[in-house]
Formats: sequence, structure tokens, C-alpha cells
Amino acid sequence: MPFKEIIPTIKEIFDDLEHPNPNINRVAFLNMKEYWPKESIAILMRNLDCEDVELRRRSVKALGSFGTSIVKDIIQKYLFSKDKIFKVSCLKVLVIVASRNTLDNFKGELKILIDSAVKDQSAEVILTIISFLRQNGEDSIPYLKALCRDENVLKAKAAITAISEMNEISIGSFLESLIDDDSLDSLVRESAYLALNFNR
Repeated sequence: MPFKEIIPTIKEIFDDLEHPNPNINRVAFLNMKEYWPKESIAILMRNLDCEDVELRRRSVKALGSFGTSIVKDIIQKYLFSKDKIFKVSCLKVLVIVASRNTLDNFKGELKILIDSAVKDQSAEVILTIISFLRQNGEDSIPYLKALCRDENVLKAKAAITAISEMNEISIGSFLESLIDDDSLDSLVRESAYLALNFNR
């Protein structure tokens, strides 16, 4: 008798998503992609601003597991949303995708998103877009360098930390230029000094 594949229902998969065992969560991610990708993405998107923080975090991870196939949709959702929690969740999905994949095929779309996000004054958005820029590699260095000189001290310090962790030849001399720039806030210059000396 031939083996008949047992396909989990979408309810079973989402029950597994909410299970406290992370291994069961990971199986849920795989089953979403394998059996119910379109339906799962729609549900996960709706969870990105839900009040249940744990479900929101798992939904971010689940969407991140879809890889580059989710990038354009996430960018569009971010740009058309006014909800801060939702926007931060979208950026967190992109952080996960960027940590595992190259995003070279999305440079145009990402430029629009980055240009929008770096102007945001929300601490959560600032820290998450800078985390994304760090993961996105050398293409993001010009953005990070500009942010290091931002009037928002939190933004500048976060950008300095991110750029100092990147392996690029110009970064050392760039940090030195920040240290020597009297027009910058003393906290920003101190962050540059600490970053430069920590990485020597």
C-alpha cells in the first residue's frame, strides 16, 4: 500500500507556533512553507502588531524563515503602515532575512525603506533599522556613516556601534574623524573613541 502523506492543517501548524518548545516552533515554520505558505504569511502579517509579545516575536521569526520571497511584501507593508509596533516588526523580519541571505536584488526597494526609516525618531525604529543596516553589509556603510553624525545622540551612538563591528578598511579612519570633530556631541565622540579602541 503506497504511503500517503499526512498534511497538517493550518490550525495544527499555528498551534505548534504557539507551543513553548522552540523545536516545535521550527517544525511549524517548515510546515508553513511546505504546505500553507500563502495562508500562513497572511496570518503572520496580522500578528505583527498583536498585543501578545511572544506570539509577535514568533511570527517575526516565522516570516523571516520565508527568506527573500517575503522581502517585497514586508517593505510594502512597512511603508504603508503608521503603526510603530507593526513597522518595528517588519524591520525585525528584514534583519533576520538579511542575516541569512544577500538582498542585492532589492536595492531599489530597500533604498526607499531605509530613507524612510532613518528619519524616524522612535527609539525602537532607530535601533532596528540600524540593526538591519549592520546585517545588510557594505551597501549600508554610507547610511551608517551619515547616521553617526546625526543630531539624535541615540541614533548616532547606535550607528557607531554597528559600523565599528563591520570589517571594512575605511572604518578606522572614519571613527578617528568623528573623534576629532568638535561639532559633534561629546557622547558621540566618546562612543567613537571607545569603538575605535575596543576593535584595535
